[in-house]
Amino acid sequence: MHKDNQRWLITGAGGQLGSVLLRTLTRAGHSATGLISPTGPAPLVGMTIRCDLTDRDSLSNVLSALQSTHIVHAAAVTNVQSAFENPGCARKVNVDATAHLVQLASQSGSRLVYISTDLVFDGKAGHYRETDAPLPLSVYGQSKLDGERLVLAYPGGAVARLPLMYGLPDVIRATTFRNQLQTLRDGQPLRLFEDEFRSPLWLDDAAEAVITIAQTAFAGLMHVAGPQRLSRLDMGRIMATALHCEESLLIPTRQWEIAFSEPRPSDVSLCSDQFAATFGRGPGRPMSDAMAMIIKN
Repeated sequence: MHKDNQRWLITGAGGQLGSVLLRTLTRAGHSATGLISPTGPAPLVGMTIRCDLTDRDSLSNVLSALQSTHIVHAAAVTNVQSAFENPGCARKVNVDATAHLVQLASQSGSRLVYISTDLVFDGKAGHYRETDAPLPLSVYGQSKLDGERLVLAYPGGAVARLPLMYGLPDVIRATTFRNQLQTLRDGQPLRLFEDEFRSPLWLDDAAEAVITIAQTAFAGLMHVAGPQRLSRLDMGRIMATALHCEESLLIPTRQWEIAFSEPRPSDVSLCSDQFAATFGRGPGRPMSDAMAMIIKN
C-alpha cells in the first residue's frame, strides 16, 4: 500500500517510543495521528487526539472517525513499580484496552502492531529467541504477555518485543536516560547495575524498525533489539565516553543490594536474528554510534 493511502494511528504518542514514531511518520510525509492521554504531555511533532484508551466508547469513536489502516499500539503502563502497586490499572490499560483495539482493528481490517517488552522473560538464560517460553516475574511483564496473546490471535496482528530503549523522546518529560545524562554532565556519581543485562536499542532505530514491520504482512512475534548485550554499567560507560566524563563517576551496584517489590530478571537480552533474516539488516546500531548522534543533536 502506497503511503498516500496509509492512515497511521499511534497510541501512547505522549510516551518515549510513541512520540518518536509519530515524528518519524510525520516527517516522512505519512498521514499519522497520535493518541495521547487526557492529562499527559503532548509530543512536539505531529497531530494528536486526547483519548482515554480505557474508555471504550471514546476509543471506538476515535477509530471510527480516523479509519486508520495501520495501528501501532505503544500505549501502556510501563513503570514496573506502578504496575505492581496498581495491578488493576495495569490490566485495564495493558490488557483490556488491547483487547478492545484488537476487536476494532478486526472490524476495520486494520494492520495492528503491538509493542511488547523483554520483561516477559525471567532472565535466567538471556539471548532469548521468539521460540523461547516467556515467564514474567512482574505484574507488568505478565500484563504485556497477556496483551501479546490477544494480538497474536488476530490474523492482521504482529507483536514487536522491544528491549530497554534509550535516547531523547520527542516529548517534554523526565526519563531515566535524560536524568542519567544530566547526572553525568553535572559531574555527579551514578549508580548502575553491573549484573543486569539487556539489548538496548536507540529510540530512533526502534521507531524505524517498528514501522518496517507494520508496512509488511508479517503476522506473529518478532524480537526487535540492539546488537549488543550490555549491563546497565556498560551502558553508563558508553554514555560517559560520549560525554567525555570521568568513568570514576560510575558506581557499580548489584541487584541484591536493592530491595525490589518483585524479583528483577538478570539477563533479558534478546536475539533479533529473525528480524535480520526477514529484512536483511539488524534492527539497530551499536550504542556508541547512537550516542555520537544523540550528543551531536
